[in-house]
Amino acid sequence: MACNSTIFLFLVAVFLGLLAFASGDAALINNVCGKTANPGSCHKCFNEYTRSSGEDVKALGRTSIDCASSQSLNVMSDVGNHVATATNKEKEAYVDCSLKLQTGDQKIASALQSWQTGHYVDAGNLLLDALQAARDCSAGLQKFNPPPSVGDGLTTLQGFCEAANGVLRQIH
Repeated sequence: MACNSTIFLFLVAVFLGLLAFASGDAALINNVCGKTANPGSCHKCFNEYTRSSGEDVKALGRTSIDCASSQSLNVMSDVGNHVATATNKEKEAYVDCSLKLQTGDQKIASALQSWQTGHYVDAGNLLLDALQAARDCSAGLQKFNPPPSVGDGLTTLQGFCEAANGVLRQIH
């Protein structure tokens, strides 16, 4: 009987320790995301990448760049699919959007390189360039009423770029 009590107390202690550990990580993420221009996108990013629950602010910067990069690839794929089926002015808009997104994707890749070398402000600025490319793409497609996969994808990309910039600016 004493053995069962000891095991029970041990399990309770482990469980409480895990709760304290998880809430500490959640507190850091809440603090970091709360200081960005787009806390909702910041939280969405870190919810998608479960590794973020164990990261410090510097690593969260890397994860936020990964969110923008992954979303960029998704949106470029969706836009590319519509280039093939669009005609006339709409096709021109999708081609122009595709080129803008490629430029933005290159900026995101450069942001990762800047992060790797410890140039966090530069990385944030590159994400702002990618954000502008996504905004320009969205504006060019707006009159053609793009499908939700493109419109929502662009909105998510913009949010991730904005959030990543905010996270990167918090790294000291």
